[in-house]
Amino acid sequence: MRVKYVFLSFIALMLLSMRLSYAAEPSPEQLRDTIRGHIANQEKLQGAFAIVDERTGDLRRLELVGVHERVGKTGDYYYSCTDMKDVKTGELLDLDFDIEDNEGQLQVADIHIHKDDGIPRYTYGEADKKVPLPVAELKPTVEGSPVSGKVSFMETDEGLKTNAVVENAPPGKHGFHIHEKGDCADQGNAAGGHFNPDGVPHGDVEKHGFQRAHAGDLGNIEVGSDGKGKLEKIIPGLTLSEGKYGVIGRSVILHEKADDFGQPTGNAGGRIACGIIPEAS
Repeated sequence: MRVKYVFLSFIALMLLSMRLSYAAEPSPEQLRDTIRGHIANQEKLQGAFAIVDERTGDLRRLELVGVHERVGKTGDYYYSCTDMKDVKTGELLDLDFDIEDNEGQLQVADIHIHKDDGIPRYTYGEADKKVPLPVAELKPTVEGSPVSGKVSFMETDEGLKTNAVVENAPPGKHGFHIHEKGDCADQGNAAGGHFNPDGVPHGDVEKHGFQRAHAGDLGNIEVGSDGKGKLEKIIPGLTLSEGKYGVIGRSVILHEKADDFGQPTGNAGGRIACGIIPEAS
């Protein structure tokens, strides 16, 4: 009887140990290794890692640049992110990987493109649900120009956050403004003037606020010798669609020259790229 009791106790301890091991949180390195393994397996099976772009429907072949250090958990899934390079375009993408823990067996459950060259496609709302963000696609105002870019808008507790990336633009500073109309025809002139619901003089809205600057006066984007430039600003009071400071349905304009904050509109010259701010898709 004593031997039988010891044996049954041993079995019970083993089962308890297995349950505890299943219940244990996976380590950050285990999560990152799961992502690396998934990518490597797809490359082995298909010759390349590829996903369908939810926005365009295109199949995009990607190369792993690196797995982020940050990991976490949303709902039933763990997650981490990767930097991936588009083999065809060279664009740098940020992918979110959702990872399922099935009794200690980790596997990738879902993958989403989170950012294009640093421009987020979505954020997270209540109950960790993905909330799409409006993204304006900057396109050249004259045929043959290579200028391009993306601009996203996200409401935060501090104000409206604007993230912009431009590519293939002339080096130097370029005025960058929200304009009143959602129309890029006539080399961007159909976008009208700066978004200025209060009828005040031109300025820098980040520094001076709505009383001393147009609501659309976002200042300048500085473009490097590689033709790339970025801008990130949070403007208190601007909104996506609520009230008179809503930006949905308007346009963003990249100008030929720097905004020197002179009157009446900053002496920034012609309009070299334009994008309409859409509803979130």
